[in-house]
Amino acid sequence: MNRVNLRNQSIKVASAEGKTDSQGFDRIFEESFYRFFDSLHRYANTMVKSSDQANDAVQIVFIKWWEAKTVVGNLVETRKYLFTAVYRTCLNVIRNEKVKQSHVIAYFEEQENETKFHDSVVLEELDVKIKAVIENLPTQCRIIFCKSRLEEKKYAEIATEMNLSVKTVEAQMGKALKILREKLNNH
Repeated sequence: MNRVNLRNQSIKVASAEGKTDSQGFDRIFEESFYRFFDSLHRYANTMVKSSDQANDAVQIVFIKWWEAKTVVGNLVETRKYLFTAVYRTCLNVIRNEKVKQSHVIAYFEEQENETKFHDSVVLEELDVKIKAVIENLPTQCRIIFCKSRLEEKKYAEIATEMNLSVKTVEAQMGKALKILREKLNNH
């Protein structure tokens, strides 16, 4: 008897009804494939929760077994061997999926952080430009704009404080907003 390692699983190797030729293995392999594939797929699907991944896992097991070309005892032993190999392959698939997911999450977190940083830089630049435009407004226009927008006062309050008419305050606000729109048009 020899030992073969399939996905870290040690198994006993025997010949099929005394045959060590490839025809005996081919027959056992084909019979095992048709007999066990569906139940192995269902079993794998309960572990990996994806029909495609379950299918891939079962195919990997059969491919490895085919490459090894070893007969694993009788039908009961072959079935046990295949289920164990599928179990271990599914554990590898699950582990690999967790690693992929962690990489994807890390990638999107990095992208989100870069976007937040970029947005904050853009907002800071815009804030600097807005303040510069406000500072360059004509004096009365700037004072009225700041009282209205920064201090959140009503036009009537501003007019009373500055001893102006409400219409003058409205006109100065219109002028300030027009200048801001022109100067910040590209932003």
